[in-house]
Amino acid sequence: MMWLAHDLLWLDRFLLVAGAEKPDLPDWVTSGNGPVVVRRERVSIAGLVAVGVRGANKNERCAAYAPLSAVQSSLTPYEITRAQAWLDHPDRFKAPVLQALETVAQVLDGHNLEWGITGSLGYELATGDKQIHAKSDLDLVIKAPKPLSKPFARELLKELGELPCRLDIQIETMTGAMALSEWAGKSSTVLIKTEKGPFLVANPWEGGMQL
Repeated sequence: MMWLAHDLLWLDRFLLVAGAEKPDLPDWVTSGNGPVVVRRERVSIAGLVAVGVRGANKNERCAAYAPLSAVQSSLTPYEITRAQAWLDHPDRFKAPVLQALETVAQVLDGHNLEWGITGSLGYELATGDKQIHAKSDLDLVIKAPKPLSKPFARELLKELGELPCRLDIQIETMTGAMALSEWAGKSSTVLIKTEKGPFLVANPWEGGMQL
């Protein structure tokens, strides 16, 4: 199974492996029972996937590695979107991030884009654990194996208009991910995040120069 950045993985946290820079994992990491989030990193050791662990607050974030054999189940951001759990969320009409999602979903679906929910909202919708608050961002990803033009990106941002919370949309290409807002900009190059690190590219669907 090939898991990608932002996918959620459920596993026994006691099997998580720490990185060389931090040989010991905090107790809250191994004692937790929620899913971990796949990180965008190429792992040189066979049988491991890079993951990030969320704690009770924003100060509790930890990078680790999970044995592939330990993964019991998984969920992608796109599967979270398709489940539409936000339609039954008790704060659907009160939380700014959910109010924004109502608008954004209509626009993205109107363009027949495949998009997923990530970040704190994605985690909450997937697990039922309270994560969002009044100042939460709306973090989304658009799957774009084929090029999206700059004019289309600008028009998309224009259609989204003013929202009640900060919006961060990443465009996921076959080579990595970039911010929709950057791709819609006037610069001749854009920063794309890959498993090998960040690159500056003119065409995010091709190669580029590593930073």
